[in-house]
Amino acid sequence: MHELTLTLPGHMDYLYVAVSFVKKSARAFGFSEKDLEKIHLAAEESICNIIIHALNNNPDEFFTIICRKLPTSIEIVIRDKGIPFSPETLPEYNLKKLAETEDIGGLGLYLLKEAVDEVIFHNLGRDGHETILVKYLKSKHIDNLIEDEVNLSEEITIKPLKKWNIRKFIPSDALEISRCAYRTYGYTYEPYIYYPDSIVDMNARGELQSTVAVNEKDELLAHIALKFYHPDDPIAEIGVAFVKPEYRKYRIFSKLCDYEYKRAKEIGLNGIYGRAVTSHVFSQKKLVESGFVSCGVLLGLFPLDIDFKKLGGKILQKESALLEYLPLNNTCETVIYPPEHHKEIVEKIFNFINLPFKYVLDKAINIDELSELEPLLEQPRMSYCRTEVFNTADIICFTGDLEIVADINMAKKKLCMEHTDVLYLYLDLESPNIPKLVEECEKLGFFFSGILPFGLRGHHAMVLQYLNNLEIDFEKIKMYGTLAQELLSHVKKCKRGI
Repeated sequence: MHELTLTLPGHMDYLYVAVSFVKKSARAFGFSEKDLEKIHLAAEESICNIIIHALNNNPDEFFTIICRKLPTSIEIVIRDKGIPFSPETLPEYNLKKLAETEDIGGLGLYLLKEAVDEVIFHNLGRDGHETILVKYLKSKHIDNLIEDEVNLSEEITIKPLKKWNIRKFIPSDALEISRCAYRTYGYTYEPYIYYPDSIVDMNARGELQSTVAVNEKDELLAHIALKFYHPDDPIAEIGVAFVKPEYRKYRIFSKLCDYEYKRAKEIGLNGIYGRAVTSHVFSQKKLVESGFVSCGVLLGLFPLDIDFKKLGGKILQKESALLEYLPLNNTCETVIYPPEHHKEIVEKIFNFINLPFKYVLDKAINIDELSELEPLLEQPRMSYCRTEVFNTADIICFTGDLEIVADINMAKKKLCMEHTDVLYLYLDLESPNIPKLVEECEKLGFFFSGILPFGLRGHHAMVLQYLNNLEIDFEKIKMYGTLAQELLSHVKKCKRGI
């Protein structure tokens, strides 16, 4: 990874220098002239907003730009310590209104979101805030790396398979993994999977720990991975699973899963988790038979047009997911502070998982004491990002300080302005202030989703969710097992209570 850094005064006189730095960095990183114009536009809009709204066009304030060259993208990080500024305070761009009144309010933000692939905002507490713009190198996309076109409409012919084995990922597997993902999901999976260099890089950094199945000629048949959202997390998500259609009858997927369960235990993870579809119970049943325990219901997770190709075609509506957790290694007793109205379901989840805990209900605590009680305060106070292909967003809170509610509300408004379908909010269940924090978030329209053990940098996470004008037909949600059905019932009850 190459990284270029520039610090400038927070005044509009330096805007040209800042934008030129970003554009020239991107050119050096190999972006096309067409992409350079989009990067120029996004950088200009972001930096201009920061100078005017956060730094008050004050040359005595400063901002820093970091341009990072990643294998398949550029990451443009803009950091400042100015006045907290939220884009949702600006008007939303409305094409119809423009035609009627020539009002271009919000056009800049609209163009920013159209120009880059990802826009991420982090609240860094005393260290200010940062905006991250991500643009992918299209030349590294799987479309430009394969010579033959994959015909997805042709009938699948089962191929004979005498011998096959499971081994760890090597970089030369990446191209076939991208092809396999496309043959399974089309282009409806997360973007990184269609960039072979990104798969290599994520494995090198430990964000993915990939495993593949290969035949006797060492040709790739299938892929699965443990996905880590932070290098030090004691849990991982199991997924990124693809089996080439012509080899699906050989139970490769089941054996890959068993291999990953064993490997995750051996490397000392507390547990792993997965997200099962709810249009049928087949995948849920398989997870339960492997020891997984239901711990949450993520409404509206999967995109409306997700394409499972030969696995069953397109989903006709946004589908929800059942969050499932597999405990792997014994853990010490943990103190948790569930709100009274969620206590019963939280206790059931912990008991089913066999997680040792003791709880305290509605214990009020002075905010000044939190610095001594919450090691997570050493992390950024809050971060949030949007997953474009799912049209959902995660809001991660690393503090129980009630003042964070204002930041959560600002993030909610911004993400709703972008027409994000569902927001998932992760709160620290080990924070003494969480009953009050949950109460305030529920006033904002969030409601219970579930629990993710060790899901917040090693702390147990309570997950809330917010539906942004998204209709959910609960009758179409199928649950396998008593606990899953009780979870869904509690979620429905909480949703109705808003």
